[in-house]
Amino acid sequence: MSKFSSFAEYPPRSLANAEAGLLTAWASLDRFHADLVLVGGLAVKYLTKPGVGLLPGPVTIDVDLGVSFAAAGEGQYGSMADDLIGQGFKLEKGRYVRQFENTPVFIDFLTEHPSRTSGTVGVDDVPAGIFPGVTRALATRREIMIEGRDLFGAPQKAPIPVSGIGPLLVLKLNAFAGRQQPKDAYDVLLCVSRYLGGPDSAIAAFQSEATADNRGFALAMETLRTHFCQSDQSGPLRCAAFALDGQPPTDDRHARERQIIEQLVTIGRALSEKPLPTAEPPP
Repeated sequence: MSKFSSFAEYPPRSLANAEAGLLTAWASLDRFHADLVLVGGLAVKYLTKPGVGLLPGPVTIDVDLGVSFAAAGEGQYGSMADDLIGQGFKLEKGRYVRQFENTPVFIDFLTEHPSRTSGTVGVDDVPAGIFPGVTRALATRREIMIEGRDLFGAPQKAPIPVSGIGPLLVLKLNAFAGRQQPKDAYDVLLCVSRYLGGPDSAIAAFQSEATADNRGFALAMETLRTHFCQSDQSGPLRCAAFALDGQPPTDDRHARERQIIEQLVTIGRALSEKPLPTAEPPP
């Protein structure tokens, strides 16, 4: 298991440990950097600004890497699987995991298959879950300088490509469609409400995926309308539970719950609106 039902269940250093796992893996995957992009909970961290208020902030114990379906290394130098095993990660139940400070750190791979929309496929000897939209995450990636210590305690600094916010929202919504995990709904709210470029920019970037040949966009829109546009739907209810369950009891718990629900409903409706056509420039 790598997702908990509430923020409070995550170990205090889980996010920092996941970042250390990313820096550890990245240092050994040099030959594959052009075929990789960061998605998932760590991408949420790097695309959002810190804040206080209703939401405690990003959290994860996973490193989710989108990988090009065509990625392959030069055989004489080994594969991605060899590189990860050499860094102490072990393949368990289709995922790479390494224990660190009594906490597991997972590395998962996602890819987009030319004809399939689900399941798992091998990419350069690593198992990768099939998620439509990964190709757009690769196409929109931008490098963010990440600095810290890896799982060995060594300092590392690297420009790591992170998915654009539009494709990341598509992937998050499609993940929710498949399992209705509270954390995926929470990440959608965090991605939009605290996006570095502002909520309107995040919404516009998501809507632009409608015309960007994102094969995951149709399901993302269906998920919004089915699960995120009413206060009694699964997305807002699960999001509020993730943020507040396990926290010390307070007199305003109900009010905070309603605020989170209403905020995500507002965002869900805004995301699911059809974007206005771009006006033609004057002659």
